[in-house]
Amino acid sequence: MDLTALKVRVYRLLPRWLQRRAVRFSTPNFTVGAIGLITVDGSQVLLVRQTYRSGWVPPGGLLGRGEQPIEALVREVREELGLELSFGPWHRVAFDARRQGVGFVSVAVVPEGTVVFPRSPEIREVGWFRVDDLPPMPNDFYEGMPPEDLDALRLAGAEATGPRSGGGS
Repeated sequence: MDLTALKVRVYRLLPRWLQRRAVRFSTPNFTVGAIGLITVDGSQVLLVRQTYRSGWVPPGGLLGRGEQPIEALVREVREELGLELSFGPWHRVAFDARRQGVGFVSVAVVPEGTVVFPRSPEIREVGWFRVDDLPPMPNDFYEGMPPEDLDALRLAGAEATGPRSGGGS
């Protein structure tokens, strides 16, 4: 009998609780977060500078035990920025095997003129940036803001502002 077959045989003899612990111990652990892309009209995105890393990133944070990604994102944005937002379903999952992180990315639209400022010691500064002129993001921020994120921002902004008048048929 080879080693793998022996491991499977022993595993099946273990009580269920010990099987779960064995799996958790022998497989990679990942941190899971939620990332919020916040816009007014799809042409700009809200980014934050955190106190514990350099560069600008979208707001968000880690999921609590038993928390769903959208719930975590709503909570994080409320805690960090004082905003009560309704995020759409996540449109992308950012996966970083090397850093063992997974981030669910979702978009929300805020009314024009919404004043945003840091409400948490984690946030140093907030700023609005044009989606076609984003500042550099830190190396530990997954893969930056790929085209599908920019497309999701533009789509959410267009849906929120509705059809524009003028311009002919």
